[in-house]
Amino acid sequence: MEERNEAPSNLYKEALQHLNDGVLIISSNGEIRFANTTFLKMSGFLKKRVVGKNFNKLLNLCAKPTENWQGVVDINGETFVVLINPIKNNFGKVTNAIVTFSSFHKNGLDPLTKLPNRYLLQKKLKEILHISKKNDKRFAVLYIDLDRFKFVNDTLGHSYGDLLLQQASQRLKKQIANEHILARMGGDEFVCILQDLQNETEAEHIAQMIISDFSKPFVLCEIEIHISASIGISLFPFDGDDEEVLLTNADSAMYRAKKKGRNQYEKAKVEVNAGAFERLSIENYLRKALENDEFSLHFQPQLDIKSEKIIGFEALLRWYHPDLGNIPPSDFIPIAEDTGLILPIGDWVLRQACLQVKEWEKVGFHSLRVAVNLSAQQFLQRNMVEKIKEVIKETSIRPQNLELEITERVVIHDIDSALSVLKQLKDIGVHISIDDFGTGYSSLNYLKRLPIHTLKIDRSFIFDIDTNPSSKALTSAITSMAHDLNLNVIAEGVETYDQLSYVKKSACDAIQGFYFSKPLQANAVIEFLLNNKKKK
Repeated sequence: MEERNEAPSNLYKEALQHLNDGVLIISSNGEIRFANTTFLKMSGFLKKRVVGKNFNKLLNLCAKPTENWQGVVDINGETFVVLINPIKNNFGKVTNAIVTFSSFHKNGLDPLTKLPNRYLLQKKLKEILHISKKNDKRFAVLYIDLDRFKFVNDTLGHSYGDLLLQQASQRLKKQIANEHILARMGGDEFVCILQDLQNETEAEHIAQMIISDFSKPFVLCEIEIHISASIGISLFPFDGDDEEVLLTNADSAMYRAKKKGRNQYEKAKVEVNAGAFERLSIENYLRKALENDEFSLHFQPQLDIKSEKIIGFEALLRWYHPDLGNIPPSDFIPIAEDTGLILPIGDWVLRQACLQVKEWEKVGFHSLRVAVNLSAQQFLQRNMVEKIKEVIKETSIRPQNLELEITERVVIHDIDSALSVLKQLKDIGVHISIDDFGTGYSSLNYLKRLPIHTLKIDRSFIFDIDTNPSSKALTSAITSMAHDLNLNVIAEGVETYDQLSYVKKSACDAIQGFYFSKPLQANAVIEFLLNNKKKK
């Protein structure tokens, strides 16, 4: 074969023509000096000068004496991951720039939000980490999670969830300057890398701006939705010196923000990073807890104030792990809800509670009611009513011996659907109670429409009812309102004689709490009932 002698510049151009990525060489005055065939095909541009708002921004970036730049640019309706490599002369002045264009499908850009995905984020984070170590610079990682996003998906559907993610990504872009990186990690989680920070307060300021911006409602096809954001912040080099550690620490801080009530930010604390590992351990153990028969139910008696008779019990879930011991519900219930494990666990609780009613009937207690808490996910299941019917039939209990407790928040977000489900349950004969009343919306407008039987006044009102005039007034007002609507009232968390006295003055119908009895193990309930009967 005859050897070809070509000028180096021609060889380079020929090589660039064979690349699968689009390539441009742009001069510092914005002139396109070279475009390979791939770029011409992917963009549709065939002239030396390209006209377009987004592309002109790109040309301006190429003319600036900056370091390498990577970002996302829309051209002709297509989205590309763009990398700019400035070429400088001996005096350090930018003379040209090599620009590569890659399809977001090829590079893993998120197709829904058009943001870089996890792969691209980690790649960019690695680059920023290298530069920051070399130049002794600081940067921050913000781990952002949308609060109650799953509720939107479950109630309105995934198409609305997608709209929300798109709108949320636009709001995040608005709060984050162009020199920073924003990516979607998956689901409803986003990560922002804030570069070249002078101090940590800059990251906190941006986090607070995001939270403030999310206080405005989102409008999804004319439906107004209120969604907040929880944010975790980790800082290089203080909270880690590699990409995985920084992401993990920011993620852990975000979960602490959620646990503290959502709609806020938390900074990473290296000393509490074990919390993330602990959460993962609990999740793994939780997945096997049902199979290993580690759950049990305890039952807290409910006492009618006037007759001083036991009218029923609230079923309370308990988890004993052979290695970890007793794990509080406050630790595992949120994890069960996040992972969807609350559904099989809730089914187990419902069935076991109904079976317990049959045990009470065998010894002559036929009128006792068992109250079971329903999570939002359980209540929103399409087959929930059928599932309740099946359990009642399988366990052969009377429907009126089962009471289902739901919170105001479950009802208020879709009042019409909730109304339909509650009417079906009432037609079956099941009792319905609103749990933790007074801590949510507490609107008469919806309350008078609901086919319910009982209001349970939250323990936060009862806790200081003997010392706080506001708690006294609110408890009396709630009771009076409930009685006007022909509803019964149960006061939760009665622990002292003084609290009991004020609850009686407020005309509540029943109580539950440590003053009367702590929650009882299943095998102790019948003995408790028999002893209470002897006292009468």
